[in-house]
Amino acid sequence: MLNGGKMKKEKKEFVLLREKIKNYNKILIGILSLFILYALVHSVFILDCSSSFVELGESSKYSCTNFPNEIYEFFSNNYMIISIILLIAAGVVLVLQKLALLKINQLNVDLLDEEKVNKNNHILITLLLGYTGLHKFRTENRVIGYIFLVNFVFFGITWIIKTFSIDTFNDYTSIRCAYEFSLLFIIGIIILCVIDAIFSFLSIKDEEERIFA
Repeated sequence: MLNGGKMKKEKKEFVLLREKIKNYNKILIGILSLFILYALVHSVFILDCSSSFVELGESSKYSCTNFPNEIYEFFSNNYMIISIILLIAAGVVLVLQKLALLKINQLNVDLLDEEKVNKNNHILITLLLGYTGLHKFRTENRVIGYIFLVNFVFFGITWIIKTFSIDTFNDYTSIRCAYEFSLLFIIGIIILCVIDAIFSFLSIKDEEERIFA
C-alpha cells in the first residue's frame, strides 16, 4: 500500500507525463500536417509549371507561369528528401511520446481508470489496419486518425485510377502527384504503426486511450 506522500508524488508525475504526451501529439500532428501541406504546395507548382514545356535541343525544360523556375526545380529535385526528413521527424516524436507512455505504466495502477482498450487487440489492429487510422480512433486520438484515413482514401482512389485507367493517370499530373505522395505517406504511416505496436507490446497495458479520452 502506497503512503499518502508517494501517492501524491505519483499523481503529480502522472499529470506532468500526460501533458508531455499531449504536447508530443500536437507536434506529431503538426509534422504530419506539414507533410500534407508540402504535398499540396508541390502539386500547385507542378500544375503551374507542367502546363508549359520548352524544348531545348535534345533536352527539355518546364517553364513556370506564376512561380520562379528555381522554386519548381527545388521542389521537384528534393521532394523525396524533404518527405523522408518529415517522416523521420514524425517517427522520432512518436518514439518520445511512447517512452513517456511507458513511464506512466510504472506508476501506481490505482491512478488509472479501468482498461477499455485491450492491449493485444490494439496491437493486432495497429499492424493490420493502422494505415486507415482505426487504432487511433479506438484510443480517441481522432485528429491523427483522420489524417491517416484521408491519406488512405486518396491513395486508394489514385491507385484505382492508376490500375484501371492508366491513360487518365498519365494525362493528369495532379493525379500522379497525389499518388506518389500518398504512397510515400502510407509507407511512413506503416512504419509509425510498427513503432506504435512495438511500444504497445512493451507496455503493461495500453495507456493512450486514457490520455486522449
